[in-house]
Formats: sequence, C-alpha cells, structure tokens
Amino acid sequence: MKTKFSILFALAIFANLGLATAHALWIETAVDGKKGKEQQVKIFYGEYGEGVIEKVDDWYSDVKEFELWLIDPQGNKTLLETSPSSDHFNASFTPSMDGVYRLQIGHSAKDLGGEYIYQFNTASQVWVGKAKETSVEGPKTDLALVMTSPDKGGLKNPLHFKVLFKGEAKEGVTVAVDGPTGWSKEYTTDTNGEIVVETPWKGQYIVEAVDTEETSGEHFGASYEFIWRCATQSIKK
Repeated sequence: MKTKFSILFALAIFANLGLATAHALWIETAVDGKKGKEQQVKIFYGEYGEGVIEKVDDWYSDVKEFELWLIDPQGNKTLLETSPSSDHFNASFTPSMDGVYRLQIGHSAKDLGGEYIYQFNTASQVWVGKAKETSVEGPKTDLALVMTSPDKGGLKNPLHFKVLFKGEAKEGVTVAVDGPTGWSKEYTTDTNGEIVVETPWKGQYIVEAVDTEETSGEHFGASYEFIWRCATQSIKK
C-alpha cells in the first residue's frame, strides 16, 4: 500500500511535469478517403483543449521519434515515413482498396517523470469506398480509443467510442472531449468500455482517454512504479 508521503510525492511530480501528462499526440486526416488518391496526414503534440500546439523542437523527451503505422482493410501493417514541419509532422498514404484503414501511434517516452512512464497513443480511421465497417482489426496499442459509430464515417450525432486496454474493453476510464467554440465535457466508460458523445456543432473534436496503471519495472534502466497512458482521436465534422 502506498504511504501518504508517496501519494503526495506522485501528485507533486504530476504538478511539476504537467506539460508531459496534460499533453497528447493526435492525428489529423480526413475520415473519408478515395482509392488511388493520396491521403494527407498530420501529427500534432500539445494540449488541444487549451489551444496549445508545441513546436516540434519542444516536444517532450523523445516523443518526436514516434512510429506511424498504417493498417489496411486486410490487416497488413506498414510503417509510414514522416517529415517534420515547425509544429507538426507530415505523412501520406494512397489507399489501394475499399474498406477501413487505421492509422496509429503508440510511444512510451524515454524519460520518466518521477516514477511514471508517459505513454502516448493515438489513432484515426479512414473510410474508403463503400466500406460499412466501423473499425479495422490489426495490431493494438496498449490503450486504444476506437470509434464504433454504425454509420459510414461515423460522423452523425452522436459519436460512439470504445476504450480498450490490451485488447479488452475497460470500464471506468475517464474520457475528455474538446470540441469547437471551447466546448468540453468528460465521460466515463461503462461496463462495455463505451461512451456516447454528443457532437452538435460543426468543427473539430479531440477525444482523449486517460488511464494510469500501478505496475513496476525498469524502463531504459530507470525504475518505475506507474504507467500513465493516453489515447486520442481527432474527428472533424
């Protein structure tokens, strides 16, 4: 059992290193793609709800060394090349078949924050052609946020999401949603790991699930006691 001192120490670490824990990676790309047409992708790091987008040179630890993976409708996994701009990374891919494509990143920062590993996960789904599915099977990040809305593109109000931890639905995860005009709201996943998000306005929504696991080990030679994970999706209506 953690002592009162340990808990206060952990809170102090979060306060001092809030830049890392409050920030997240997110992917921006169109949710509708076209077979044979190049799809543009951008990756940002910052705190969307506060209007903060960090310059690439200021990204925490080694976060800018992330890997961006593309999973096609048949489950094939491809590492995409990325190139930096001033405040984001660029990438692209060209869909070769109809179906749902999934872009995903899972990166644990090299540097610890006290006793914490900071793990940044983000994903985006792209519907191509007459795809009816809402998600694509493939390699999963530790913490995954999957859009499960039944309609093509999933952009009709409301949006449905599921939070998975190591492939299994997880109850009780806090999910923050930041939308247009400064609107924001927090949700908690149900017994099926699901939430339903009202999206009444046009514009961009960032959905972010956050979960902390108490577990110990070594990370790049340093001992840790917790893993802080976030998982995001960016949706533009």
